[in-house]
Amino acid sequence: MIVTLTKKCCSASFRSFTTSNEKSLLKKIPRQYLRESMEGNYDPLTRQRNDVLYHLNDGKLKDSGDTLDRYKIVSSGLDGTDYVINWADGISSKFSLDWIAKTYSNWKRPGNGQEPWHGLTESFVRKSEDLAIDFEDAIRDEGMAKSIVSLYKYGILLVTNTPTQDEGHGIAALASALSGAKKKEAPESSLLANYRQGGRDIVLKNGTDGPLRTLYGKVWFTSSSVQAEGTSVADSAYTSEALPLHTDMTYFLSPPGLQIFTMIEPAGRGGESIYADGINAAEILRSEDPHSFHVLSTLDRKYWSIDAKTGWHLEAMGPIIKVRNGAVVQIRHNDLDRQPDLPPFHEEDDDKASQCFYTDLVNAHRKWDAILSRDDNRLVMKLNPGDTVVLANQVRHDTEVLLH
Repeated sequence: MIVTLTKKCCSASFRSFTTSNEKSLLKKIPRQYLRESMEGNYDPLTRQRNDVLYHLNDGKLKDSGDTLDRYKIVSSGLDGTDYVINWADGISSKFSLDWIAKTYSNWKRPGNGQEPWHGLTESFVRKSEDLAIDFEDAIRDEGMAKSIVSLYKYGILLVTNTPTQDEGHGIAALASALSGAKKKEAPESSLLANYRQGGRDIVLKNGTDGPLRTLYGKVWFTSSSVQAEGTSVADSAYTSEALPLHTDMTYFLSPPGLQIFTMIEPAGRGGESIYADGINAAEILRSEDPHSFHVLSTLDRKYWSIDAKTGWHLEAMGPIIKVRNGAVVQIRHNDLDRQPDLPPFHEEDDDKASQCFYTDLVNAHRKWDAILSRDDNRLVMKLNPGDTVVLANQVRHDTEVLLH
């Protein structure tokens, strides 16, 4: 539990702070945040807030009245390993020292906790305990936890010995292991539980985890000859040509967080897979060319996917580099799906402003592409049958030309 007991009382006993650092750390967290983070403000079952007051008959919010005492601290101190705060309205609350320290650290240095990587080699990845795992281990509880931690930290994971002759059931089970709830006990709702008990489903009627349903299907092949009737093949992935580095499904309002690629049959020659850490590339751009970083992180771009045969038409917008509270949190970029850009509209004809807009954009892309082209930012792998690469969708990937 992050935040401990909250209770109504007139006073609470505690010892005073023994160091100035203890007191200063608590004082650095805004009082409003501390008060609204109290454990008693949340339903113990749903974790939804219960301090939002509203009328039960019509859902209209109640007037919260004077909040001066609500956010005023009368006294504070330590009770063992907890901070104790007495508020002016008579409420006493406790917060663990660890929670306060982590909250301050995350607030001071926002980010997604990912470790940037560059200079990776295939040999290093295959030998790494953090970046590689066997399929049978990945679908066990301990392996699930390890895999998820590795994906959060590095954004890439190699899973070896994935089943390739089971029509995608093992891949669906792996997707289940990396998604949904932590407990995988009900075969009616979890594909992994279904797989563990001998089931061979890719879709469950009441499923709560596993692959995302897309215009291509749930588990699909990048070969038009084996795609199910009615699913889309309107994508450059269905060719034997090399592709530029990109993230997938930029035309989704919320692109999928993880992509799972399993090698079934490698090409005779060529066909190497190439990966780059997009978030690390964005940080390099911010360091080397702040203006180009600003351009690519503030301009919304339009992406689309159109399949006249099946009737799909998807569009979404967003910047190449998404920044939240100063931290890079998402990369959305595929030059093949990106549409032309228009400068901000002005009633008067302002050709100079338009040309400045396009000059900045071209220069920013040139710098961005140059960073992604550096050899130490590119991981090149020759995947074997049964090799699965799981990517956080900010890790950009492509495939070299296939030669049969």
